[in-house]
Amino acid sequence: MALSTTRETTARPRLAFRPEIEGLRAVAIVPVLLVHASFTQLPGGFVGVDVFFVISGYLITRILLTETDASGAGLARFYARRFARLGPAVWVMIAAVLGTGLWLLLPSDWPPLSHSAIWAAGFLANMYFWQTTDYFAYHDTALLLHTWSLGVEEQFYLFYPLVLIGLKRWAPGREAFGIGALFALSLVLCLALSHFAPTGAFYLFPARAWELAIGGLIACGVGVRVEAAWLRSALALSGLALIAASMLLIGDMGAFPAPAALVPCIGTALVIAYGAHGPAGFALSLAPVRWMGRISYSTYLWHWPIMVLWRLEYGVLLDRWSRVGLVVASILAGALSYYAIERRGQSALLRLSPRGVLRTGLASAAALIALALVAGALAPVLTQSQPAQMAFTLAERADERRREQFRSGICFGKKIDFETCVTPSQETRDLVLMGSSYAAMLWSALDEEADDYTVHQATLLDCNPVVGHAGDSACERAYARVFDMARKGKVDALVLASRWYASDAPAVGATVKAMREIGIPVVVIGPPVEYEQSFPRILAIAERRGDRAYIARMRRSKRDAIDPVLRRAVEGAGGRYVSHLDWECRGGQAGDGCRHMASDGLPIHYDTGHMTPAAARDFVRDAMFGRATERTR
Repeated sequence: MALSTTRETTARPRLAFRPEIEGLRAVAIVPVLLVHASFTQLPGGFVGVDVFFVISGYLITRILLTETDASGAGLARFYARRFARLGPAVWVMIAAVLGTGLWLLLPSDWPPLSHSAIWAAGFLANMYFWQTTDYFAYHDTALLLHTWSLGVEEQFYLFYPLVLIGLKRWAPGREAFGIGALFALSLVLCLALSHFAPTGAFYLFPARAWELAIGGLIACGVGVRVEAAWLRSALALSGLALIAASMLLIGDMGAFPAPAALVPCIGTALVIAYGAHGPAGFALSLAPVRWMGRISYSTYLWHWPIMVLWRLEYGVLLDRWSRVGLVVASILAGALSYYAIERRGQSALLRLSPRGVLRTGLASAAALIALALVAGALAPVLTQSQPAQMAFTLAERADERRREQFRSGICFGKKIDFETCVTPSQETRDLVLMGSSYAAMLWSALDEEADDYTVHQATLLDCNPVVGHAGDSACERAYARVFDMARKGKVDALVLASRWYASDAPAVGATVKAMREIGIPVVVIGPPVEYEQSFPRILAIAERRGDRAYIARMRRSKRDAIDPVLRRAVEGAGGRYVSHLDWECRGGQAGDGCRHMASDGLPIHYDTGHMTPAAARDFVRDAMFGRATERTR
């Protein structure tokens, strides 16, 4: 439906103000800040986004039911107000991130940033991250990752009003039924995707629409009518308790978003439906709580770029004062944005006609897209240092190289083609490489070097290659099948590799012992050497700063303590232990004691720990087979 071409004011009569809902936004934003700043006491703080979705669904439905009719009158004004409300702050934030990136980022950082900025400018970032998210994607350092939720909301704002107008026209008085049907269809889709395609369930609007529809149902008056004040208060407090419980216990609540997100969404609905008065309403209406809720949108916009830029410079792991400082900085930036950009920008746009608001919005989006394209094109030539260019080269080629090196989707993933990857040979001895991505990265090198064996690959996500799993996941079934083959004499040797922890030592030792008792030699590859962020990026920053000690500071040296624990368990059970740490860092020496480059002259790691093909060949030849390669610093 086209926007009106006549000049009409975008102002509207104010609906009855609900101060406790403004305060409820604080309940949503503060846990998001805490969890993104790595406060582990609130592991499910990210469900604050789900709380926002329910609030948005409620408020938007109230507006649409009040101010639009079956002919679509008022729709142009609605869209204009949405642009005015959300546009200015997010446009300025994206522009600021792109500008800051030209100063702080490396060429390898730019392709994902410029692409995500283009999608975010059109409120489609959720589509971008859905398409680009995979096992190796380190989105903790994606500067515009948080804009996925804005994409979901904006897509809802475009689609949902048309549904309500259609219901008003063809099924008047049945709006609640229509919203209920939308809720049910979306929830069923989300439940299915959460099981089969969790990335789609997380990012895609159709799989998230049920959360906003819950708010819409409350706005339509759906729910049990409660007269007793004490019971209304109890229900509202129960809602807050459900939100809090979901933030504390999210790991025990099933797949996310569905069914796990049902808990905070139902809790939010209870607070909205019954929290206008009583203790919950009083607490949420306190001035400081409402102020935090008032600046919540701007705070959400700015908190993630602030935290990511800090991590890119100083490492992913944060100490206590860094965490506190980042939360405070995010709130201050949010307050500044609210008063200087959000309110003033909204006020200026609301003085325009709906058509004028639309033109301004489209022009702003176009300008941001142009800025992203220009910045993305210029960035590769802005830093000419050798490590920076190597980082850029690796980033460009990483996906293709990894697919071939790891045999992703065939012999590495959530499941594997067992007939292709682990079919015993009739002519040679059979060696099976088992484990996670840290095993998969070694397959091609091991296949080249293990002349006496046919090398098979059983490398899967989500569990370690040890005997005695009680679960029934795809990887557990696959590993159990390999161990059963070994017991039946169809496997001659095993190599196990994973991102081990000290707590894994007993299970690894038991696995080695069980296999040695039936005469199967076992080699266990120790935990990988890891860094706080992409290793090529670390090299480039170290050169830019002239501070080579930065490389050692960015290594996760606390994980070195795992190595001797695992070695004792493996060797005590009769297996052979091969240490990444000994080979790469001479037993853990700092600074230049660690290898930086592989024999091909490129950085030894793609990312925080996975080896490049050349580095994997160097490691297998040198550490596993004793065929020394030239050591490159």
